[in-house]
Amino acid sequence: MLLAGKVVVVSGIGPGLGVNLAVEAARAGAGAVVVAARTAAKLQDAESRVRAVRPDCAVLQVPTDITDPAQCARLASATIDRFARIDALVNSAFCYGPMESVATGNPEGWRDVFETNVFGSMALTQQVIPQMKRQGCGAILFINSQAIRRPSHAGAYAASKGALKVLAAYLARDLGPFGIRVNTLLPGIMWSESVEAHIGRMAVEKGVSEREATDQIVASIALRRIVGSDEVARAAMLLISDYASAVTGAMLDANGGEFLP
Repeated sequence: MLLAGKVVVVSGIGPGLGVNLAVEAARAGAGAVVVAARTAAKLQDAESRVRAVRPDCAVLQVPTDITDPAQCARLASATIDRFARIDALVNSAFCYGPMESVATGNPEGWRDVFETNVFGSMALTQQVIPQMKRQGCGAILFINSQAIRRPSHAGAYAASKGALKVLAAYLARDLGPFGIRVNTLLPGIMWSESVEAHIGRMAVEKGVSEREATDQIVASIALRRIVGSDEVARAAMLLISDYASAVTGAMLDANGGEFLP
């Protein structure tokens, strides 16, 4: 199996991609999945879903706010104490932030976004690096966004993800000599309750059916469909697996061809 026996840590457990990352890690054969989020209920839900797929997969719930370095350290320590290694870290936690113009937005409103998306992801990553160095191997993955390529009203979010892209590149260079790979995954629009709601609003505003509204959205996507978060999660599993042992410092688009260079 793709991740046979590996210990995989996933931050940002929540509806959609977050929980799917944990589920797909288990489905790919991970020996243990460590789930982290601020909300305990989300962690319990994730464990239930993982066990429904692989009853024999070990699950460790660690409530964690990644903006607190002490909690990041606790997460890494709890993982090492329980499983003695960390094979992969998937940084999925994020803060979307205000929807406002960069020209007129309040910079103070950006701080929480950067605290989570950049500094929090960096803090958690730094905590797993020493163990990966001791092992002589490891895989770190950052979940990024098409927002770094396509301007929208979420300037704070896009700017933070742009910083995360650069952070990943520097880490790939710095950690490569230790056998640690660092890559970035770029999802686009994914099926979710919020996307379904958006399609509903779009249909009403334009006076068309929801099918027609969906067709308008997918017209610019190469596969002509909105991908599922489970599909995106499976692409993530490839990047943290040994099948990608020669891949570091890369960005993989997992969006059905929403972006074609």
